[in-house]
Amino acid sequence: MNIAMKFRLSILTVLLVGTTAFSVRAQEPPKNVDKVTIKPQRKRGDDINEATYNERVKQDKLDGMYIPRDLYDAFRVLDELMDEDAKKTFMAFSDEEVDRKTHGSLGVWLENKWSMSEGSRLSEYFRKMKVPHYDYMIGIIITSYHRHLHGKDLKVKEQVLRFREIWNKKQRAKADALLERGQLKNAE
Repeated sequence: MNIAMKFRLSILTVLLVGTTAFSVRAQEPPKNVDKVTIKPQRKRGDDINEATYNERVKQDKLDGMYIPRDLYDAFRVLDELMDEDAKKTFMAFSDEEVDRKTHGSLGVWLENKWSMSEGSRLSEYFRKMKVPHYDYMIGIIITSYHRHLHGKDLKVKEQVLRFREIWNKKQRAKADALLERGQLKNAE
């Protein structure tokens, strides 16, 4: 095993072992909400950003790092990069807590190395499934990998639907706040 691979494995071990828990509070959906339409404005530079994104999602390597093409390829890469101690630590978490406990460590590594927020072929794979945000993509990778290691059903569709629901609630809450401040007019 070369030095670069040992370094990657030690980083993954540190990331997994050095996790912290964050509590998340769910918000109740607003009742009797009128339909609000928020249309994104195109800004100067969007065409350049779109062109850059479209080029990035075709690449199998970004910044010298191999980018998995799908969830199962991500499992293969994680299997190669994680040593057995890191896997044992990761597997010791329950299914309900694994994302929460490792999102700030392993999740940050996934975001940075696999360019989830900037666009990569892996983020495009999730975008085609209509996963609305890269943090949710990372959550699906973490939870699915945990289930994969335990030989459980991945339930990817259920995860995608759950994250879409969370996203929609957050967007509704933002729209309600804008309406309350008078910064947005209700679409009739």
